[in-house]
Amino acid sequence: MKPKGMVLDKRVSEVREAAARLFSTRGFLETSMDEIALAAHLSKGGMYHYFKSKTEILYAILSDFMDQVLADIDVLVGSAKSPEEKLSFLIRRHVETYALHRHSARVLLKEANNLPKKHLKKIHDKERRYLNAVEEIIGDLLGPDTGRDVLKAVTFSLLGMCNWIYSWYDPQGRIDPGRLSEIIMTIFTKGVRATAAGSTENCPVSSSCNMFI
Repeated sequence: MKPKGMVLDKRVSEVREAAARLFSTRGFLETSMDEIALAAHLSKGGMYHYFKSKTEILYAILSDFMDQVLADIDVLVGSAKSPEEKLSFLIRRHVETYALHRHSARVLLKEANNLPKKHLKKIHDKERRYLNAVEEIIGDLLGPDTGRDVLKAVTFSLLGMCNWIYSWYDPQGRIDPGRLSEIIMTIFTKGVRATAAGSTENCPVSSSCNMFI
């Protein structure tokens, strides 16, 4: 017999996954607690044993997803790897996470603003932590003479390339996540080298820090 804690964790995970699928395909506002309970094979009463509201489920989905994105990021940034090695590892982890959690990725990009402000702020804080790590790695790659706005533009370009794979990429198709990561890395680093070789004068870039939302 499984310990109660393991059963509870499994149930919570099943509810999150069922809700992520529904929020992704139908939308947060269009999905009811009854529909989530049905998709998770729970009674309505059983559903409320794990989550008290739809908003609580949404926050759990997004917080868990961002924790997956952030996994080992501090260790990577502080490691002795070269900037190219760090960037390659980061891109691969990003692509693999988005491929494995496609519904959660879509929910983050499309439905997060349905969270109350205090919960949305927590998600934004996690996003900024990731953004800062990515920017630091790219800054090391570009070099110290890179203009601040150029660095931001390059960072957001990479994140845009990686974030939107949820909308078209099929991880079961002919290109596996590892190969897709290599393609993105090749395209991006060639562009980065061209940027580093050219002007690093400031260019107008939005001051928004929210890379996903």
